[in-house]
Amino acid sequence: MREYIKPNVILPLSLHDARISDIVIENDTITFVFDDGIYIIEDKEAVRSGKATVSFYNVDFDFCRVSCIERNFYRKQMDIRDFAKKLAQDLVIIEIIDETYGYNQAKFSCIIITEEQWIDCHIDIYHFGPMKYLWEEGKE
Repeated sequence: MREYIKPNVILPLSLHDARISDIVIENDTITFVFDDGIYIIEDKEAVRSGKATVSFYNVDFDFCRVSCIERNFYRKQMDIRDFAKKLAQDLVIIEIIDETYGYNQAKFSCIIITEEQWIDCHIDIYHFGPMKYLWEEGKE
């Protein structure tokens, strides 16, 4: 009998509790902007960075989507490009709760916070290129 044991890969960066300030789309690249930073794992402790971005390269937009579920369990799906435009217009907070990576995919479970409600949101990005994290040092 053959066996494979998948290692538990823990990234030295975390987007948990990070708030997406903007989503920038240029050509086949999607970039999340985090004005309040992301978490850098140093010596098993999470340290908040300064302003940060996470970019996804060589994105296949045919397999990217955003799904939102509101209080009445109404599910709305939209193209990530439309979602990015809407984010730029509306004053909302998008907080990442969980992140999952694998097989050319990045999936994020989020909460959208508006003045009226909290909305469950899932962002799926299908990309053939790498992810690139950039951040400024955090303020002491």
